[in-house]
Amino acid sequence: MSERMNELFTLTQKAQKMEMINEEIALGIYIEIFDNYTPKISKTYESAIRLLEKRQRYVEAESICSKAIELIKADEISGTLDKFETIKERLDRKIQELVPTDTKNSKKRFKLTKNHLILLAIILALAIALIKFTSPFDNLNVNLEGKDSLNGGEGIYHETTESSDTTYPVTDAMIDIATTELKKNIDVSDASVIPQENTLGIAIIIKPGTNEERAIELTEAYLKALSGAASASYSDLKAPTKDSLGELYDYYELVITVGTSTKPEDFVAKGTKVRGASSIYWRNMDNQ
Repeated sequence: MSERMNELFTLTQKAQKMEMINEEIALGIYIEIFDNYTPKISKTYESAIRLLEKRQRYVEAESICSKAIELIKADEISGTLDKFETIKERLDRKIQELVPTDTKNSKKRFKLTKNHLILLAIILALAIALIKFTSPFDNLNVNLEGKDSLNGGEGIYHETTESSDTTYPVTDAMIDIATTELKKNIDVSDASVIPQENTLGIAIIIKPGTNEERAIELTEAYLKALSGAASASYSDLKAPTKDSLGELYDYYELVITVGTSTKPEDFVAKGTKVRGASSIYWRNMDNQ
């Protein structure tokens, strides 16, 4: 496999896993992929189109969809032509709905309307989003509902520490060790840790039928395996114990998602932990 193919594969895997943690960042990775590569898997096109359409970025979504249709016709990628043509028709209709009525009739004198202002706002939003996603890994803005309210949570958290540079970097080798250990469990399909500044995104895909209690148990096992690998590399870092996840998480905030797929409706457990917290805050999935 060529170096570019390796890079494409790595980015695609990262985007798919990031969808469980933060769709905005996942979309940024997909945009980077389409700016620099030609993916050969139709799922990559479908994911990018879905995330763009969800944000009403129909023009960008239509461009990617048209590219997919062109490549399928040329037998350069897998995929169902009818499916993408149907998506394109839907996107074209939505794009037309954004066009102000007055501009459809060139004989009428131009008049600024509310629709024009809406269209202008959308264009500005697209421009801002494109700038923001130029470097999608610059800042992991998790922005999960309820995260801001975690600081000072009564009876759960200690006082949080000041923000500082990462003292104990989490390496790919540590992640590989922890992931390999976790995947020994038959109810785990895949797992990933995505370090970003002082935050660790934890994503675990479990087998259908695995309940929330088991999902939390697997998460804690994953976190202990990771902090154990870290303590083996950093001699002054305390290892996990029966009652502790390990000192590593005094230096990172955690954003955790566990589900049977990357779709929000398939999430089984979601949690967060700020630095200095004594335990993970698990959200009530019944209220999602």
